[in-house]
Amino acid sequence: MALEGFDLESFAQALSVPTQEALAALPEIQKRPEAWQLAFDLLASNNSNCRFFGAHTLHAKIARDWDTLDAERQSALRDELIRLAVENSSGALNVLNKLSQALAAYALLMPADAWDGFLNSVVAALQKRAQSTGMSAGAAIVDFLEVFPEELNRTALAAAQQGRLVQDVKAALPLVLQILISVVRGLEGSARGGDAAFEQLGQSVVWRTRAWKAIQQWLQFGVPSDTLFVPLLDVCLQQLCVLAAHRLRGDGHDDDDEIQAAAAAADDMVSNMKVAAKYSRSVGTLVLEHLGQEWVGQILDHSARDAGHDARAWSAVAISFGETYTDFIVSGMADAGLSEHVSAFLQLMVALTRFPGHHGFDEDVSDQPLSFWYLLQEALVDYEAEAEAGAAAVVAAAARNTYADVLRALVAKSAFPAAATWLAADRDERERFASYRREVGDALLNAYYVLRSDMLGALVDEVRALGALTAADWQHAEALLFALRSIGEAVPSDEAVHLPRLFAADALSQQLLPVLQVRADGDRTSQWALTSLKAGVIAVVGAYGDWWRGRGELLAAVVPSVATALHEPALVPTAVSALRRICDSCRDELGAAAASLVQLACDVLSAGAAVPAREQQRIFEAVAEVVLAQPPDTHAAALLPLTSALLAALRVDVARLESSLSEPELAIAALIDRLRLVEALARGLQFGDDVEEHALAGDADAASMLAYAARCYQDSALHEFRIGLLAVLDRALVLLTAMSQPDDTLLECILATVNSAVRRSPHAFALPFADSVAFVGRTWSVVVARPGADFAPVFSARWADQCPALLQSISQLATVSVPDSESASDATDRVLGSVLARAIDDVCAGLARDAATLPVAIEQQPIVSEYVFDLCTRVLQTRPALLAHVEHATAARLCTLSVHALAVPNRLALKPTAYFLTALIRLSATTARTSPATPLLATLWSEFGPEWLRATLQGIGGAHPRSLLPNLAELLFAMVRHHLQSVKLWMAELLAQPAFPSPHADDAAKRQFVQHLLATRSFVRAKAIVNEFSVRCRNLQGTAYAA
Repeated sequence: MALEGFDLESFAQALSVPTQEALAALPEIQKRPEAWQLAFDLLASNNSNCRFFGAHTLHAKIARDWDTLDAERQSALRDELIRLAVENSSGALNVLNKLSQALAAYALLMPADAWDGFLNSVVAALQKRAQSTGMSAGAAIVDFLEVFPEELNRTALAAAQQGRLVQDVKAALPLVLQILISVVRGLEGSARGGDAAFEQLGQSVVWRTRAWKAIQQWLQFGVPSDTLFVPLLDVCLQQLCVLAAHRLRGDGHDDDDEIQAAAAAADDMVSNMKVAAKYSRSVGTLVLEHLGQEWVGQILDHSARDAGHDARAWSAVAISFGETYTDFIVSGMADAGLSEHVSAFLQLMVALTRFPGHHGFDEDVSDQPLSFWYLLQEALVDYEAEAEAGAAAVVAAAARNTYADVLRALVAKSAFPAAATWLAADRDERERFASYRREVGDALLNAYYVLRSDMLGALVDEVRALGALTAADWQHAEALLFALRSIGEAVPSDEAVHLPRLFAADALSQQLLPVLQVRADGDRTSQWALTSLKAGVIAVVGAYGDWWRGRGELLAAVVPSVATALHEPALVPTAVSALRRICDSCRDELGAAAASLVQLACDVLSAGAAVPAREQQRIFEAVAEVVLAQPPDTHAAALLPLTSALLAALRVDVARLESSLSEPELAIAALIDRLRLVEALARGLQFGDDVEEHALAGDADAASMLAYAARCYQDSALHEFRIGLLAVLDRALVLLTAMSQPDDTLLECILATVNSAVRRSPHAFALPFADSVAFVGRTWSVVVARPGADFAPVFSARWADQCPALLQSISQLATVSVPDSESASDATDRVLGSVLARAIDDVCAGLARDAATLPVAIEQQPIVSEYVFDLCTRVLQTRPALLAHVEHATAARLCTLSVHALAVPNRLALKPTAYFLTALIRLSATTARTSPATPLLATLWSEFGPEWLRATLQGIGGAHPRSLLPNLAELLFAMVRHHLQSVKLWMAELLAQPAFPSPHADDAAKRQFVQHLLATRSFVRAKAIVNEFSVRCRNLQGTAYAA
């Protein structure tokens, strides 16, 4: 050895331990050329640790320093590796495994034309070496066959090398699989007549497990023909049978790892989609024959008795077969030669669906087949559409019989465990069961699509047969109700056979509704059982909300009974969902009950935190929708008890906030919850968009109804609520500014409360226009900026954070408020124009104040820029006349801001700016429809057009990310389309400048860009032209970006 100062004997002694110092030194030593010899010296040691590190060094040298060997030494190394593998075949497995990795790395590094058929050659060479030395090479061969696929998968190969390997793998596959199958058959002894050496090796469960894993690895390369695949699958399934027999006998010859590996290999074969597409008949028939044998049911029963031990592994093949060969299974139902096998398989799947225990608690198998029932139902639909009538009838009958069994299994499995078990369970167990139950609900829906009315009838029959629902047999009753709820969305709302029996007056009064009145006394288990049963009844009532339409006499009993559940916290979400569904579907029928529903909302308000805030909002919105469905002249009286109670609660909340300004968190949260109830009421009282659209389109009835509603609301009893609400909001706003840290959520909630009633159509809560504008103005002065002594704005500390919410409110007012007459329209426009102008002036001044330059300010506050340009875009698109009341100086400030925003490579700033300018440019053209703002916009185009064009071209030329090109292209296209001559002139001046917009674009490229852009009238083509020019400006020609 030429390693200076290196003592091989001492180093080997250290590695035999091994010591930390030796392990730390080994990587550096392996980098030296002399490490080749070191590897062989260590492999000659009697110490297994030394041999392992020798094999490790040899593998490292081959992988890292292959190119340092000449052809002669590379060839000689092959023989050495074969020798070492055989010599260590019966030694330590870690040494053998590392030598196999070295041999695999060697084979993969050999030139493409240097070792044809290397896999077969390796096996032959190992066997020959073993025969010449009287040793066994079985372990070395199997270890290599297990290691090679792993090495191949993580090695990057050249194309020529890959081609050679593909051919070698295909050629060697029969031999490889034969060897591995001989090993896994070792459990049976040598009776099969296979290779005795490999079968002897297979006497060890360790080697059988490794052989199964190797089979799984080799299957990824594909099996070239069914003549090889089908016998291989046959053997795998036979061996599963052998393993099952040993497990059933309990003779100790099986192993969990081996079972898992064998099942995984068979599972991979059965789930292979390419094989299924090619050989569905031969493979499908074989698998059906195997899965129809007695051992399958026996081993699953054994697993169930053994707390589900290995049940998922034993069932994996059946599950994968069902999901992969669904179409074959369906067609097999009508095949005389297969129908019996198919029937047996379907019963096996039903048994897996009904696997004993409660999922998530003491079994984890029954969820596996649920997706199969979905796939089968889909395949049945396809088959029915394509098959002949006779075959379709046979399949339909078989499917109905199967899904009837599935229904019974799903109902049984959806039942809760005993109340004591549930209450003692941890969170994970409960969540697993709840998740499983949702999947069962989906499977029940699939069963309904097959069984239809028969399933509904069967469930109703069982429920009616129970008599009065009590906690005595609550699990089965609740499971039936769960099944009925799960299929509710698919049952027609006009179902007239079974639902009338389920919800008949006597059934409601004697069976379903009485349980809702029972008090949950007793211990926790009794209370939880009764609560679960109540939740089931309520959920069923809500699931068929559409069916209750037109059945007011039944609703009179149902709604109050369901409402009583709002006093039980555990039932609130279910009860709210049911009531909301009923209110949505039966607004007209509930007119007579409107007063009761309003009182229900009052009770919910009084209950406070006992009913979660979100559920309160859902109740309020649902009640409001019912009230809205009644004649407009009844709305005020119907809502008065609720609005009075709500206003009183708001006043209390504001007073509580005023008394706790030092620690306002709880008071703020309460006030926010209450304001959101106002929002919920307002949402429910909004006329539908379709009514408004019909009225605008000239529908006389819709217009008349809205006009009548407006008159009813104008001087109604709700006037006091509106005035009181405005006073509450004003006081809350004052208190908000008095806080050391004003709460943004409260501000947003205050503004949202005002916005919720700002609609084009009449609204019961709508404030007078002047009051709304004045409130927004006061809010702006408080939270953004107030006029100073010299009329310069004095900004609040957090104006930039709170400004966006106010800009959104101004946008709502500006685009929704519709005056009654032309004179009123002009007055409204003047008021809104002044509000808009103030917002623009203050935002521009605020941004200029907070940073050295506007671009920096926009970078720091892109949200403010985004919202102000969004506001102005909406005004241009829906109400451009407002800009006629904005002074030129104010508009110029906005345009100056837009020039700088276009230069900022920030998506939040640039996109809304581009949209605003696109809208402005369209309206500034002389061809645009006449608007009072057109002269101002035309002037702005003349003044700022060159700067907008410059900034747009700079962005296209590379100043902005390519992701923003579509927005810049749209803006540039609008300029060209609406102002062709001025753009042509300005563009010529700009592009004549050297290196503008990029030094990579020469004069020819610029001329071509201008020529093509000015000639097109297609936006799609314009985008392509802009993109092509941008690629050239960025010097990206010939890259993937130019494609």
